[in-house]
Amino acid sequence: MQHTLDTPTIQQDGPLLYYYGRFIMRICQFAMAIACVLLLVDLVLVGLAIPMRYVFSKPIIWADEVIALSLTSIVMLGAPEVLRRNGHIGVDILISHLSAKWLPWAQLWASLSVLSMTGILIFNGWHTAMFAKMIGSLTEGHLELPVWQLQLLLPIGGVLLLLVTIEQLWRSTRHIIKGTAKV
Repeated sequence: MQHTLDTPTIQQDGPLLYYYGRFIMRICQFAMAIACVLLLVDLVLVGLAIPMRYVFSKPIIWADEVIALSLTSIVMLGAPEVLRRNGHIGVDILISHLSAKWLPWAQLWASLSVLSMTGILIFNGWHTAMFAKMIGSLTEGHLELPVWQLQLLLPIGGVLLLLVTIEQLWRSTRHIIKGTAKV
């Protein structure tokens, strides 16, 4: 039997948390939509690149670069929505054995762990991108894009994850205080 916290409602969460959650949901869905479009672009590029290279001997020379570079975008823009939906990988065998009393504590611990990672993504990602900008680093290959612009995806993804984590921390803390976990 899987434990879950109550489905968010304005009566349970209060208006501030409820509307914050709705706002974060919209941002995450928009980011996920961009990630989905990039995934479709990659799928089309792979679908075209393989026959062009191996059947017609006319490779699309920039396709591999675009696909490789877009993978970071897909992960950093898609991860916040996956986290928001609690679709992340967890130790389900342990969580499924927790009582309703301990579930919010486990979720609080998980949120604090993600919070520490968002700090790393935001601060280290920003400093890495600014260093790459300072030295004028470019990607290797045919496109030669500025590396710092691509590295900015790390702090952007970190900020999105931070916004989701704030909601989860807020909700877990509220459930702990009220003792309202639902089995």
